[in-house]
Amino acid sequence: MTRTVLERCVDFAIGMLTFAGAHAIEVAMWRPWFGGEHDPWFLNAGSAAGFTLGCVFVASGVASMRSGSARPGRGVTLALGAFAAMAVVLFLKEGGPGTIFPIVLAVGGVFLLISSTLGAWIGREVRGAVKGR
Repeated sequence: MTRTVLERCVDFAIGMLTFAGAHAIEVAMWRPWFGGEHDPWFLNAGSAAGFTLGCVFVASGVASMRSGSARPGRGVTLALGAFAAMAVVLFLKEGGPGTIFPIVLAVGGVFLLISSTLGAWIGREVRGAVKGR
């Protein structure tokens, strides 16, 4: 397996685990941290969305900083992993995905992509600044 393929697999897994971990925390702390008016879901509360997107941003930034390569697509691959986890969680939740699931997937995917690519870009810039370009 080439290094690039392995890096992409690791980035995808990081994205999946980051979203799944953030969702698990949201479920556990839904009422005290996020208000708990609706079902636990990262798009059901602004603070939950900020928490999940912040987790994806940080994970992407750290992955980009720690990497031996400054591959620009790193954030996209991580976002794809987070999107996959989001889709699985959405379809496995009690009551099913709901009738507006295509909109939820599209909006959630765009938010995850923006957060992840921004994190990867900043992580790459920090890595370059620390290394003294």
